[in-house]
Amino acid sequence: MYGIRLSEGKFTQGHVQSMVTKERWGWQKELLEGYERIPVLLWILRKISVIFMSLLSFVLITSVTSLIVRVLTSSGVVLMFPLFELFRELGLRGAEERILSLSYPWIGVARLQIAMRRTFPQSHLIAGHVCKVVLYYVMYEACQAAWSVVLYAKSVPEALPVWIYGFAMIWEYFSMVFVRSALAVHFFPRICCLYFIFWHMYFYSCPYGYMDVALIPLFCFMMHAMLYTILALEAPNCSRGVINVENPREVYNQLAWNEWSANLPSEWTMFLPLNRRLHPLHDRVAES
Repeated sequence: MYGIRLSEGKFTQGHVQSMVTKERWGWQKELLEGYERIPVLLWILRKISVIFMSLLSFVLITSVTSLIVRVLTSSGVVLMFPLFELFRELGLRGAEERILSLSYPWIGVARLQIAMRRTFPQSHLIAGHVCKVVLYYVMYEACQAAWSVVLYAKSVPEALPVWIYGFAMIWEYFSMVFVRSALAVHFFPRICCLYFIFWHMYFYSCPYGYMDVALIPLFCFMMHAMLYTILALEAPNCSRGVINVENPREVYNQLAWNEWSANLPSEWTMFLPLNRRLHPLHDRVAES
């Protein structure tokens, strides 16, 4: 590793700036000293720390991303109800609230009960959900800023953490919409975790490499995994009837208590492992 050294041969801290892009790269002497020839034990400990930081990055980034996707899905759809009211005022046919109430019962049933009991205006319900979305999204942005300082605590290309969080957002939405069979649930999160760890091992293994360029193969591998999941795993299961309208997911998480049909389970339950698998009627073994 080359760097600016003092007369006695030790590294010194400093920074350089590109005259073309005006991008700066600052470094501490400890960062460069860590890549010098070191004893085998320290080398092994460094590699273990790289794997640990890669796993920690994956857990933190995907967890907060899945939480914001859950909030946007559960509370963000409340804006569809006043939008459909506007469509009906404009005379658009088919914009019935019944469709939304069946699709999002945790909001539709609440609106129905408010209309029957007149406890407070409908606008209060909408405003409450909108405030929840805004608050969670501000917290999500704060997590990006705070965790980027911890997880990417060195000079990085501009907007690099934003790209990483963006990839995690794509994974979450893809999983919510397309990952429904047991094979896809077993395959897609693991392959995404593997790609994520490989990129971060490269990130933590060099002081300043081609991090932004390395995002291109990461994106290509990510798209390959998505296409493979849809074409090789989801399509055959849909054609066999394993995934259908009545059973939209083959594996799920069964709670030990009853939940109202008009409510979503608590947000903390999304971190529970899957514990049940759907067995179609014709695949079940009949006991004599």
